[in-house]
Amino acid sequence: MLDVKKKKPRTLRRGWLLVCALVLLAGVWCAYGLLSRPEPVVEAHDHDHSGTLAAYEAAQVTRLAVTLRNGDSWSAVQGAEGSLTLEDDPTYEVSATTAAKLLESASTITYQEVLTEDAAAYADRLADFGLETPRVVLDINYSDGARWVVRIGDALSLDENNAYYMTVDGDERLFALDKGSAEAMMVERALLHPVTQPTLHKSRFDRITFADGAGNVLAEWALQGDIGGNAQDRWMLTAPVQYPADGEAISKLQTNLENLRLGAYVGKATPENLAACGFDTPRLVLEVHMAAGSIGTTGLDGVYTVTDWPEESFVLTVGGAKNDNVDYVRVGEQIYISSHYSLEVFMDMEPLTTLSRYTVPVALGNLRQLSIRQGDVERIYTVERAEQVAENNELVTDSEGNVLYDLRCTLNGVEIGYAAFEAAYNELLKVTVSGVLPDGWTAEEEPHTAYVFEAVTGEKYTLELVRFDALHDAVLLDGRGVFYLIRDGMRFEVE
Repeated sequence: MLDVKKKKPRTLRRGWLLVCALVLLAGVWCAYGLLSRPEPVVEAHDHDHSGTLAAYEAAQVTRLAVTLRNGDSWSAVQGAEGSLTLEDDPTYEVSATTAAKLLESASTITYQEVLTEDAAAYADRLADFGLETPRVVLDINYSDGARWVVRIGDALSLDENNAYYMTVDGDERLFALDKGSAEAMMVERALLHPVTQPTLHKSRFDRITFADGAGNVLAEWALQGDIGGNAQDRWMLTAPVQYPADGEAISKLQTNLENLRLGAYVGKATPENLAACGFDTPRLVLEVHMAAGSIGTTGLDGVYTVTDWPEESFVLTVGGAKNDNVDYVRVGEQIYISSHYSLEVFMDMEPLTTLSRYTVPVALGNLRQLSIRQGDVERIYTVERAEQVAENNELVTDSEGNVLYDLRCTLNGVEIGYAAFEAAYNELLKVTVSGVLPDGWTAEEEPHTAYVFEAVTGEKYTLELVRFDALHDAVLLDGRGVFYLIRDGMRFEVE
């Protein structure tokens, strides 16, 4: 009989042989991969390290031309005080920040190391190093008449320092250029133009409108009254239906609008550019109207400054999509790109999702009168407020400076306990709708209950309940039905 124990060492040797074979195979595969990648051409001797080919002041750069691999190209000349102006469009001035960075980068031509001094060692391998069609070609002129043409290729495939291959016209050497210097010059024309971001203050918003390209209003929200105070809770959706908006939903919409940012500049809103960027059929026209108001800000020095802003409107038009990530937008007479994801929240918005789900449109602190009519019975609750006056004949205020009032309530002219009315009204404020009425629904019966809310600021709302089905009532606010409510879900009883 075979001894199993004696076979274990033999099995172990087979395992080790298999492991060794796999390691050897992996080594061969890695070697093949390394051999198949373009190697940097480095001479056998101890090659030079970082050095400088040209050194000037930024003010001595007179002209800079950039040609990118994707075909994008531009050239600019330096004017007074470090400004850069495009040669083919003298009205196009490069943003001050970008101009300063470009001039500083172009003022000095350096290298990280010399890979070879023999042009014959790489002349027939330019494509391997991305130099047959360079990532970027720099053509730089200086005030002393010197001209340098620098060609930057791909990143060194085996380089740990993330350098790029570089050649200089008139010099036979192949250089490695550090990543920072190389990428500082890979600037597309669209990124040169100054972009002034819109100044939007949500605290000054008093109307927001979404329209299609034909001018048809898709949705509109309007503030009822002046900005300030509890403005967030005084917004009304006025199109496609008129209905009170939810304060939190409006605040979120305002924040998204306030955070709108423009991307790179594309060009002027000429007929040709508008057509090319899809503005013949805009997808959305977004308009924000802001009332005149004062905005306080704290600067970096800690000083609080108040700025007065005039009444103004901001209009942004969304054209076609440049790609899956950005869309073309028009602001004034300029075309930019903007993040598709920041615009998508507006283009996909359903206006009805911003409506208040609460049935009562007036807060207790703003209520003057509540009338309830059921059949032939009508109850009229009136809230009266009298300012509290101290013995010195001054108004009494709380710790925050708000005037205090003595409150009383009457029912059909007879005084009742205000505390009981307050408790009942607070319960009414908690009532929410159950769902949305079907499109095109119309009432077949007369309302069985009507609430009329009158605010101290003058607004008046009529809320009616009419049979929708066996279990629910439709809620009509000023004659418009959007939601339904569970039967007997809205009752007002003062104990």
